[in-house]
Amino acid sequence: MKDLFCEDTIAAIGTSIGKGAIGIVRISGKEALKILKKMFRTKKGKVKEEFEERRMYYGFIVDRFGEPIDEVLVVYMRGPKSFTGEDVVEIHSHGGIVVVRKILREVLRRGARLAEPGEFTMRAFLNGRIDLTQAEAINELIEAKSELSAKVALKQLEGALSKKIREIRDFILETRAYVEAAVDFPEEEVEIIERGKVKERLFEAVDRIEELLKTYREGRLIKEGIKVAIVGRPNVGKSSLLNALLQEERAIVTEIPGTTRDVIEETVTFRGLPLRLIDTAGIREAEDRVERIGIERSLKKLKEADVVLFLIDGSEGFTDEDREILGQIENREKVILVVNKKDLGLKFTCRDAESLGIKRCVEISAKKGEGIEKLAELITELVMLEPEAVVGGNEVVITSERHRELLERAKESLLRAIRTLESGIESPEFLSMDLEDALKSLGEIVGEVTTEDMYDIIFSRFCIGK
Repeated sequence: MKDLFCEDTIAAIGTSIGKGAIGIVRISGKEALKILKKMFRTKKGKVKEEFEERRMYYGFIVDRFGEPIDEVLVVYMRGPKSFTGEDVVEIHSHGGIVVVRKILREVLRRGARLAEPGEFTMRAFLNGRIDLTQAEAINELIEAKSELSAKVALKQLEGALSKKIREIRDFILETRAYVEAAVDFPEEEVEIIERGKVKERLFEAVDRIEELLKTYREGRLIKEGIKVAIVGRPNVGKSSLLNALLQEERAIVTEIPGTTRDVIEETVTFRGLPLRLIDTAGIREAEDRVERIGIERSLKKLKEADVVLFLIDGSEGFTDEDREILGQIENREKVILVVNKKDLGLKFTCRDAESLGIKRCVEISAKKGEGIEKLAELITELVMLEPEAVVGGNEVVITSERHRELLERAKESLLRAIRTLESGIESPEFLSMDLEDALKSLGEIVGEVTTEDMYDIIFSRFCIGK
């Protein structure tokens, strides 16, 4: 990131590029108002010198030759009471690529520079308007794939995770106070540490961290979606099932074996959760190199999936080919047996599924759309019994791999301190160092302890203009 100390003025388009009713160019920095004054003209073509805060003004943006670019509404927000904590100007013009880009080019000519991805949010963080978890939540809210993932991101944006992390940090800081006292009074170190119940407090801190870590699996599924692989031999109805779940004709359906020769991935939302449906190539002995590559990819997706829909043609029964495919599924706990073509009459039903060691089974007709709702319910039940409960109360959900990693690191530091206590305190200085490591890891989550490189990694994932 350039300009870590926010010395210059930045600008970018704040709306999606393309056709639209409104386009917004955002400017942030000490020169924002000055730039606006150079470009804005009233309806009567007059230069405007005074702008009241947080009030919309109607007029025109002109180029350097005084020629109108577009009629606009503009608003000025004085720092620090703005998103970035700096003076901010927004120019609301008609949407469309040409007009919005022309306004941005004029802003850049007047002294601003083009913002880097996430730089507006980074400035909000550096100026103390939000912490790092809230900054990341903004990006997650923008990229939310479902209503549920948006709710989780919004809860983090409101500061729920930050509050939890700071509570744990404060608890460890109080604990460290006893250890520091033992350093200052070495002749009483054991008594001070025992009186402060340091060991019990460390175990409690570990428990609090583990409670957060337990939510990561659900959080990841909410954020990224449940990976659902549809597998089976050719012509059992995999593409028909994908189309039925999507409620549209996405995959080609024919009676010719091997029609699907590559992996097709689509997303659909059910009960607020995004399901990432993966239609795989029919698993069989490949007849050519292209089909073989498709089957290899299918087997890879099979291992990566959170849920495997093992599809069979129930009208033909359970064949040797079906049994061979089932043998390639290592974890049968994540398998739902889907018995298709019930409209043709079934030779194999869900009552026969118990003999295969599969707990979940559903009978469907992908062609007629029968049993699809029940199948979708089984998918969500398999990975999360009550998805609404995850965001229904005060529970904080971890969705970021970065957060999970730092929590694990903090937990390990605390466990190391506990092992030091259990083996007999040789020096409370070592104990204090372990606690400091834990505090540092937790501090990195909220951005109280971090580096410029970390800023680059996090904020570069944002779109320009946010």
